[in-house]
Amino acid sequence: MSTQDPREQLSRYQGALRVWASDTESYAARCGVFSAAKVRRRFTAAGWERRYGDDPFMLGVIRKIIVALHRDERTATWEGLQEALREQMAQHADLHPGLRSFVAHAVEQYLDAHDELASQYGDVRFVTFDPVIGSQGREVIVWAPLYCSADGVREVRRLRVKKARSSAEEPDRWATVAAYIAAGIRMQTPPAKIRVVEVGLFDGSAAVVFEGAPDEVRAHYEAHGRPVIKGLIEPTEYRPGQSCQKCKLAGCCPSLQDLSGCLGQRRPGTHTRSVSAADLELYAKCPARWYLASEFRLPADDTASDASDRGRVIHRWLAQAHARGTPCTDQDVAPYGQAGVFTGTLTAEEYGKVREFLIAHARSCPLSGGGAEVVSVEPSVYGYDETADVVIASQPDLVYRDASGKVVVRETKTTTQMPADESDAFDRFFPVPWLINIACTAKDAFGESEGLPKIELEVITPGEARVFAWDLERDQDVVRMARAEVRQRASSWIRDAAWSPSPGRQCTWCPVKRWCPAAADAQSRADEQSQEYDEPCTGLLTGASE
Repeated sequence: MSTQDPREQLSRYQGALRVWASDTESYAARCGVFSAAKVRRRFTAAGWERRYGDDPFMLGVIRKIIVALHRDERTATWEGLQEALREQMAQHADLHPGLRSFVAHAVEQYLDAHDELASQYGDVRFVTFDPVIGSQGREVIVWAPLYCSADGVREVRRLRVKKARSSAEEPDRWATVAAYIAAGIRMQTPPAKIRVVEVGLFDGSAAVVFEGAPDEVRAHYEAHGRPVIKGLIEPTEYRPGQSCQKCKLAGCCPSLQDLSGCLGQRRPGTHTRSVSAADLELYAKCPARWYLASEFRLPADDTASDASDRGRVIHRWLAQAHARGTPCTDQDVAPYGQAGVFTGTLTAEEYGKVREFLIAHARSCPLSGGGAEVVSVEPSVYGYDETADVVIASQPDLVYRDASGKVVVRETKTTTQMPADESDAFDRFFPVPWLINIACTAKDAFGESEGLPKIELEVITPGEARVFAWDLERDQDVVRMARAEVRQRASSWIRDAAWSPSPGRQCTWCPVKRWCPAAADAQSRADEQSQEYDEPCTGLLTGASE
């Protein structure tokens, strides 16, 4: 991995700049170097170039079909629409079956929303996709369709995979930039009003998030849009996170941990990818489910298991409790409403459901031993495996130093059936070999350490909590087993390009089963759900967000 600071290369860049409206969202929380590299259209880092795969851009497919249907007169009738849609879908036969299902659904929902908007605000005609303004290599662009009416109303629409937002934050920078671009496009009819609309492709929902006259649009842009765009151009601080999975600089970024060889692969996969323990665990259950739920974030049914719901609530409490830097006590887990009880942000109902687990944890809280010091709570750790060409993400529950000063990485899992021993715990909970592998690849990944950190797994049931521990300096056998486990799980995922389903009982509660033709046609039954004792992996998922 290169140690050269890519910001120097970014500062010397003299080529074309292009800012997307989406770049302005959450800009303060995003990595400044990622944003600066993205804005520089033809920038390539010295010594490393991101490899792109051939996965389809789902929203791009949807909008291509929408444009074709806008121009097809047969869509005036339901029968004609279905015929035209079948013809369009036939041109995308290479799509994953699950994606095909959603694309067809999304197109119909969009057209319903299009008709509903016309009934409320009047007819508009499609003008173009991706309107752009600017010159001399300095452009601002919005990824959206642009429509206009005969009397000068210009309407730009944002496509949401799920639902349109009922309300937008203020200021909505995407809408601010999108409206400014729509007002600045040269057309025969000058703009009289600019309207920004969101359309939900899951349910056909539509919501107006901004509407104003051109003067109002320009004033709003000068106040809330232009300053942000200027800030995006300058390569500022590094901030590893979700941006890493799409970054032009991931393979040479000095802010990422050097995790070369961590996945145990001899050569790169199909393209530059990102992965976490949660990704590999989900992939092992069903490649199609990972592909649809994580990579494309298709709308999911709210069918989370009791184990998953329970784990989320307990982890929220643990994170808030440990952030205090003090040991968890019996008083912290007293009955709800009692003086001194610590509930964090849990409701009375949530607290009541998990209190037995919290009582068990308080008896084995790692901060109770005396001399323990919190290093970080749920830290997001990012690194790069140069051999595999993969960005690696990890988020253990707690990192602390024990009384001797040794770094300890602790993962916590809830279950209804306690593991028999360390071997059983290692086999049942994949985050254990995952964390062991990362720690052995880069000993300082979770905090500066003189030697290899210690890995702990706290398993909590309603009646007890046990801590299983692995000393990586003394137990080389467990290190070898961890490397083998990670290598085996990663080897299929890293080269997969088909994402075939694994039909079975898990289809009953799969959150994206409605889109998967291979899903078992079965109803959820309580006895099937209850067999999922262990809390599934709750770490980072690296899939693209909406």
